[in-house]
Amino acid sequence: MRGDHVDGAAAPWVIDLRGTDRSALARIRRWTARALPHLGTEHLHDVLLVINELAANAYLHGGGPVRARITALTTPCWVVVEVDDLSSTHPLPPASRPSHYDASGYGMSLIHELADTWSVHDNPGSDGKTIWARLSCGNRARAPCP
Repeated sequence: MRGDHVDGAAAPWVIDLRGTDRSALARIRRWTARALPHLGTEHLHDVLLVINELAANAYLHGGGPVRARITALTTPCWVVVEVDDLSSTHPLPPASRPSHYDASGYGMSLIHELADTWSVHDNPGSDGKTIWARLSCGNRARAPCP
C-alpha cells in the first residue's frame, strides 16, 4: 500500500505480513526500496538492513511479523521503520558488541549502530509488540540524500 501525506505529516506505508515465513524477507526489501525512491544509496542500504533484521527477528523470536510500516519525511530527511510481531518479549539492548564466538546478538547491535534511535513498545489489546528504528540521512555514517 502506498503512503500519502496528510496534514503535512507522512502517512506510513504498510505491508501485511500475517501468514508469511522467512522467504518473504526479499519481498519486504523490494517493497521498502519501491517505497523510498528518494533516498540516497547509503541511506536506503541502511534502511533495508534494518527492516530485514527487524522482520527476521520477528520470524525467529516474535511468533512472526504481523505488519511492517515505513514512514518517511524528506525535510528533515528521516525514515522510521516499524515491525509488529506476536510476542511480548522485548529484545535485549546490546550491552556490548557480540564476539565472534557468539551465535547471536548481531542483529540488535547492527540496528543500534545504524539507527539514530530505536525502541520497543507493547501493543495494547494484544500480546504483541512493535519494534521501531529511526534513521536519518546526512549523519556521521551516511551522506545526505539527493
